[in-house]
Amino acid sequence: MRNTLTALWITLGILLFSACVPQKKLLLLQENPPAGNQHNADELLRTIDLKLPVYTLKKGDVLSINVKSTTPAEFNFLSTVAAGAGDPVLSGYTIDAEGNILLPVIGKVNLGGLTVSEAREKITENLLPHLSNPTVTVRLLTFKYTILGEVSGQGQYTTYQDNINIMEAIATAGGFSPYSNRGRIRLVRYENGQAKLYTLNLLADNTLAASNFFLQPNDMIVVDPLPAKFVRENIVANVGLTLGLVSTMFFLIDRLTR
Repeated sequence: MRNTLTALWITLGILLFSACVPQKKLLLLQENPPAGNQHNADELLRTIDLKLPVYTLKKGDVLSINVKSTTPAEFNFLSTVAAGAGDPVLSGYTIDAEGNILLPVIGKVNLGGLTVSEAREKITENLLPHLSNPTVTVRLLTFKYTILGEVSGQGQYTTYQDNINIMEAIATAGGFSPYSNRGRIRLVRYENGQAKLYTLNLLADNTLAASNFFLQPNDMIVVDPLPAKFVRENIVANVGLTLGLVSTMFFLIDRLTR
């Protein structure tokens, strides 16, 4: 009976060990990292060419348009958008089904299929007959993405950056949890009525060169858990309870049979 109990506790110890993630694999800026991981801080390790996305404006996109010029204020008919309180999307300019936005005095301006930079240039051209030296700032207000899984703050987020990558997005969500599988990040992208699934490995530096490293509006990021989480929360918990019950039963049987 004693041998049986010993074997059971050894099994529990093995399961507990398998549920552990080495601290050396989690801590940043360690004082004495493993020798194989040490490098000269000023040494350039690698140069990676980024594949920056080119997002073109589509039906339903909402833009913030901010105009400044040397024309007296009373002639600046295009006021800044999203500068006041409340939801900026409600005061933005929405691209209609034909790709147009409707601006005061100017009327319709077709921006469908243009990049944000090209849209800014086109609005500037349309303003020239009305304003002197107009300076136009255009931002996309409907760049939203969703993060689920092993991060500190799951949810939907909005960014006003033109280019945000998957690591910046995860950082916005509070970063990885202790059991995040950094080697398997799933990306769901909706295009032309289809949901396309991609996987990225953030443990590999060549992921920086992946075309999907930068997000598109409405992307969904799913951070999978490491196997250690399942072992700890399910197997170890259940085995620990079972071993406790078995140990108690053996103890009672041993006491009663003496």
